[in-house]
Amino acid sequence: MKDKVLNALKGVLYPGFSRDIVSFGIIKNVEVRSGIAAIDAEITTDNSQIIETLKKSIPGAAKSVAGIIDVDLKFTVHKTSETGEVQNKNLAPNIKYIIATTSGKGGVGKSTISSNLAISLAKKYDVGLLDADIYGPNIPTMMGIEGHPITVNGDKKIVPIEVYNLKVVSIGNMVPQGKAIIWRGSLIHRAIQQLLGDVEWGKLDFLIVDLPPGTGDAQLTLAQSVPISASIIVTTPQEVAMGDAIKAIDMFKSLNVPIAGVIENMSYFLCPHCGERSDIFASNGGKKLSKKFDIPLLGEIPINLSIREGGDNGKPISTTDEDTIFDPIAEKLVKAVEEKNKRDI
Repeated sequence: MKDKVLNALKGVLYPGFSRDIVSFGIIKNVEVRSGIAAIDAEITTDNSQIIETLKKSIPGAAKSVAGIIDVDLKFTVHKTSETGEVQNKNLAPNIKYIIATTSGKGGVGKSTISSNLAISLAKKYDVGLLDADIYGPNIPTMMGIEGHPITVNGDKKIVPIEVYNLKVVSIGNMVPQGKAIIWRGSLIHRAIQQLLGDVEWGKLDFLIVDLPPGTGDAQLTLAQSVPISASIIVTTPQEVAMGDAIKAIDMFKSLNVPIAGVIENMSYFLCPHCGERSDIFASNGGKKLSKKFDIPLLGEIPINLSIREGGDNGKPISTTDEDTIFDPIAEKLVKAVEEKNKRDI
């Protein structure tokens, strides 16, 4: 009977996400006696809507099992701090600020922005870059470490690859090149937690986490595993991209994660011959999001041949003297993170 109740609970998804509450570890224990299902559940959130939804859906799912007369639900809520930080769990306690970079859809240049911002920050701070885009890890190519072997130290911790004054860890260096990996929800959960807790990050000022696009398992796992100091929303100007970016903004708000700002990529194209500006993907998408949600516009990045070449060649533009694009954005990001977290770096 216990297994039947658990299977029924696997049909309950965490509100707004694609993963069920059992695989996420929200259900801590289930016992069935005399037709009464005693269920222990724990969750970390301040979102009253999510709490009330689960308080209804969990008993409802259990009562759908034949033979279950009633449900005794013990529902424990671990509150977050005023800044949205999880108070009772942190797999990476030596990292001062964890910045999540995400987008509502793929193809907007999220990994390009993550890698260049990390390099810009590393000019002044101790920085790590975690490529958690498990569906399409591009950081190894962009950082010039594709095929670089992963090593483990005496404490059985993964040793980050050091490049451009950064500590870099990517799932792309842990799977065979060109090999398709079928990721189930439980595997995603385990992989993200290992990339955080089983890595010898040392003491860092910043960890930039390049997340997969969308609003799925990786985002929720990250929020439940470490206190995310702030998030960055990456979009392009057109309406389709902005619509998906709004979903990402809503996701982080539901998880009580502060939003440091929005970055508009591929904002415009300047002809290298005549200097004429062309708004290929429309214009002002980032400004519209910034105004609508009262979040900073950190920067508008043009379509730039040097940015593309740097990513393809493993030498991002931020490593060169010609970078006048990402360094200023990095400075704005630092100020936004300080403001969101109310403490200096």
